[in-house]
Amino acid sequence: MLIRTGEAETILVNGNSFSGLDGNASQTPEPWSKSETSVQSSCGPEVIQVEPGKTYRMRMIGGSALNLISLAFEDHPELLVMAADAKYTKLTNTDRIQIAGGQRYDFLLRTKTEDELRRLGKTAFWIQLEGRYRPINVTSYALLSYTTDHVVNQTTALAPPAKAPLTIPNMVQDWLEYKLEPLKPNGFPSADEVNRQVILTSAQLLAMSGVFASVQNHTWTESNEHLGNTSFDDRNPTVGTPYLVDIYKRGDTAIPDYETTVQKYGGYDPNLNVYVAKVGEIIDIILVNEPNGLAIGFDIHPWHIHGGHIYDLGSGPGTYNATANEERLDGYNPVLRDTTMLYKYTEGEYVGENKNYTSQGWRAWRLHVQDAG
Repeated sequence: MLIRTGEAETILVNGNSFSGLDGNASQTPEPWSKSETSVQSSCGPEVIQVEPGKTYRMRMIGGSALNLISLAFEDHPELLVMAADAKYTKLTNTDRIQIAGGQRYDFLLRTKTEDELRRLGKTAFWIQLEGRYRPINVTSYALLSYTTDHVVNQTTALAPPAKAPLTIPNMVQDWLEYKLEPLKPNGFPSADEVNRQVILTSAQLLAMSGVFASVQNHTWTESNEHLGNTSFDDRNPTVGTPYLVDIYKRGDTAIPDYETTVQKYGGYDPNLNVYVAKVGEIIDIILVNEPNGLAIGFDIHPWHIHGGHIYDLGSGPGTYNATANEERLDGYNPVLRDTTMLYKYTEGEYVGENKNYTSQGWRAWRLHVQDAG
């Protein structure tokens, strides 16, 4: 079941930020915790020290829960992405970084020269971070501060700027899609090598006991219990036992029959509540964002895969069309990722609730199964 804790009060960079919203403003359920003055008095932005005329490798690690973060550097519009999810990429230009929980990006930042700093008349620049597509999108700041012998006006970060210095695009769906490529060939399999396709549709289901996140109308929780404490499958006496523990206890009995599962159920075993894969096969996994038709709407969210990385085949609105997407992949070598975003699409810049059941976005993965387990 989904437990709503409220929106983020602020965005931290290395654990630092200005004071955030209070519990009421962030819609956190009561009772709110009392403000801790000793903590608030020490609040301030993360200060990143750099020297003029150099190139720095920055590494961003997404530690947020619900927020997709979009960030940019004041007066530093040219960034070069060089790695994603610990895999090196060709240098790719961007004016901002977008990062969600579990994602990692490495990028190059080229600092100003002494002459450029002199002309600008300052040696400190805001790093602006904004949440995206939440009911409340907070804005937070860090600071890029130059160490230089040349004396110029230095910004004192006692408070955030009265007016945001940057205008960061609201749309996130097209950021670096079909642009990141591996630094070296990564063995990307062609469509002709794909053995089968698996579709995973995610939605939020409303029950009397709360809201459940589901995939193909199934939920995976610690106990696999549903409304009224009923088990997912009353015929299975091991419901509630972690799957790997179940294999350890029951051996081959807990392992699905591959051929039957693929041919009869499309790769999903309804008794064991798992999807099957065989070492060596190549599977296209299509992730679909499905609105549930309820007033609570639906979310964008990162999808993560354990074990080997997957080839990210891109994303788009509506229903996935394999033929059309293969045309977009012509001449393009997808990168290997382990965490990518499943977006939602509507017309215009604002992505909000949708009260019909039309698929509102997809992301495609290609998995070459090389790791057992």
